[in-house]
Amino acid sequence: EPNVKVDSWIQSNSGINKVLLSEMDERLQQIFHLRPLQEETIAYRNNVKLYRTLMKQTCKAELQNLVNVDMNIVETELKIPDPKLIPPVIVINNDLTPKVSDNTFIQIYVYFMVLCI
Repeated sequence: EPNVKVDSWIQSNSGINKVLLSEMDERLQQIFHLRPLQEETIAYRNNVKLYRTLMKQTCKAELQNLVNVDMNIVETELKIPDPKLIPPVIVINNDLTPKVSDNTFIQIYVYFMVLCI
């Protein structure tokens, strides 16, 4: 007898069941349509999270390198040698006057010009 009640209930509500099934079918199709978009959004979010993590690590490493370099510069001292050990500076004569007179220079010039012709 319980089956009779269920069968009569299904028959009396068959129109409602068809509407519910069609609505469920539409929702299921929407879910199947939205699932690839959800997966793509999740993958994009994961990629952005990974990019942020990598950029944060890179910036922290660069900043740490800059701090280490600054600390190394501060810790170093300028080493000045003992003045007694420095050899004397050689003075170079900046006199640019020619050692050959103008007359001698002209004679040499003429000699080479004749030789080349």
